[in-house]
Amino acid sequence: MPFVKVDPIAEAVELQEMFKDDTETKEMFEQYELAHRENVLLEQQEQELRNRLVDFRKSKKITQKELQTRTGLTQQAISRFETGLGGNIKTILKYADGIGCNLVPQSKVGV
Repeated sequence: MPFVKVDPIAEAVELQEMFKDDTETKEMFEQYELAHRENVLLEQQEQELRNRLVDFRKSKKITQKELQTRTGLTQQAISRFETGLGGNIKTILKYADGIGCNLVPQSKVGV
């Protein structure tokens, strides 16, 4: 059986309509929507951080190969991070340190 691509927002809207009179379910959907908006915001912030770090690396004329030597990250891990296909907090911190960039945490921004 082939997989079908599902639009989670369209599915949520349809489910909301089905359960619009159920207050408990309505509250659950409101929490889901809030979590979804927060997730979208976090993804945007992550992309902005990634772009700024890559731009900084390039402005310092540091190649991915040189960054590999400085950080111990593989060139593949660096490339995956830069293209948004990978990277965790350890990768981000090593990357930033390798390009001479200090990351300063900021307070949480509400949605």
